[in-house]
This record gives sequence, structure tokens and C-alpha cells, in this order.
Amino acid sequence: GVDVEQSPPALSLQEGASYTLQCNFSTSSQSVNWYLQNSGGRIIQLFYIPSGTKQDGRLTATTVPKEGRSSLHISSSQTTDSGTYFCAVQHSAPQASAACTQT
Repeated sequence: GVDVEQSPPALSLQEGASYTLQCNFSTSSQSVNWYLQNSGGRIIQLFYIPSGTKQDGRLTATTVPKEGRSSLHISSSQTTDSGTYFCAVQHSAPQASAACTQT
């Protein structure tokens, strides 16, 4: 299997601030998906990012496959950003998550 580690495990979001979530995985040849499970329980795919950088509004994801890492940057956070973010590496189940709550 693929070992996946995500950090930080939890965040308390302050509205308007910026945050970065990190995902590290134990292989150099996998693709990464970033998801958000919102407060209503719905799971939303944010990015499919095998490598490089993608941006969607206030969210930016970067994956460096040779280094086994990916990151998700949230800029100018809003209350709608609250939820549980997790990365899923291809051929593995999501193994780590970060709970982000708005305060």
C-alpha cells in the first residue's frame, strides 16, 4: 500500500487568513486528489493534480511527485471553507485527514 501522512491534523480557521495543508506519500509515481468534506457531510473533489500547480479561485494545489508531497493553500479563508480536507493518493484509500473549523 501507500503510506499517506497529512499535516496539520487540525486547524481553527480565522476568516480572511491563509493556510497551507501538506500531504506526504511514500511513492514517487502516484497521482493526488484533494477533497473537502463540508459541514453537511458532502464530499467535494477540489483538485486532481498528478504534478505541478493548479489554482481554482482562492485554492491552490501543488504536487511534486518525485518528492512524494503535495500541498493545498487556502487564501483569504471564508466560513464556507470549514470542513474536513483530505488528500487521496491513487490506488489508496484516504488515510489521513485534517479537520478545519471556522472560529
